[in-house]
Amino acid sequence: MEGVIIKKAFVQKILKEESLRLERNQGLEMRKLLHFHTGILERERDFKISTESGMDGQLRFKHKAYQRFLDLRKNPKIKNGRRIRKRNYPIHNRFVFGHYYVIANRLMVEFTNEVRDGIKREIENNHG
Repeated sequence: MEGVIIKKAFVQKILKEESLRLERNQGLEMRKLLHFHTGILERERDFKISTESGMDGQLRFKHKAYQRFLDLRKNPKIKNGRRIRKRNYPIHNRFVFGHYYVIANRLMVEFTNEVRDGIKREIENNHG
């Protein structure tokens, strides 16, 4: 039973760290690329970490739906014989999937005996 609690604490810690990194990194890129927008995309993002039965943890990321559409490449339009390219803003996929793979890798690799012992000590200090 103790091992399950330690594992859940480890997963929660990784998800918390990576959600903060995702929020910070994506926010920096949004401020850099979307300086002509109102800032709603960045302000109305929501990150929630939860534990549900059968899972050690879950990271939920809520955002405006059109954030994904800004990321898509647009087909060029032809106007007066000239190609007009609309710009895409890579603010979604690169960050979400990049952090997804980092989370998966960290969960597979970083749960060592030292980390387990450190989390066990933290739990004992907080409850004892």
